[in-house]
Amino acid sequence: MKKTFIAVMFLALAVFVKAQTMEYSKYEVPEYSISDAQSCKQYNHNILECVHWLENVSPNIFKDEQVKAKKFLIEWATLSSDVSVVMDEKIVTFIKSSPDMLVYYVGGWVKKSLTTKNKLFKSDYAYAGLQSVMNYYKRYNKLVNQDLNIEKLIQMDSNGALLIQLQKDMIKYDFN
Repeated sequence: MKKTFIAVMFLALAVFVKAQTMEYSKYEVPEYSISDAQSCKQYNHNILECVHWLENVSPNIFKDEQVKAKKFLIEWATLSSDVSVVMDEKIVTFIKSSPDMLVYYVGGWVKKSLTTKNKLFKSDYAYAGLQSVMNYYKRYNKLVNQDLNIEKLIQMDSNGALLIQLQKDMIKYDFN
């Protein structure tokens, strides 16, 4: 019994250490050539890794790698036929105040699109994108610029109002 407990604790510690060190390891953007929607498909797996890394790496380390990873994600998302990200100022309220946070919105949307088997409403993808922004903002709040628009989204989400508002604002995109 004692050996089993120690083994389980060791395994839990190993998983925790792996999760903690992931954000501090470099992400190598693959050599890629994206020219159209078809050329994007071969990078779907890489994009998921890229999004995960960007969501978890501190903004003050691996700055050159982050620039490359963000460029890769945006180029892929722009041309991919697997996703269609909506960037409405009514939804992405921080588009002018914190344009650097848009990459996390795109990343959250992309991750939800690629990992969900059933087609969802655009509000579900937008919510995933905003959750990515809010999580990053809260996690690295001392290292990113304060943004009252993002803080308002966080407040709305904590009250359960964000998804409801998104459903109202995004319905026009679901039936076009």
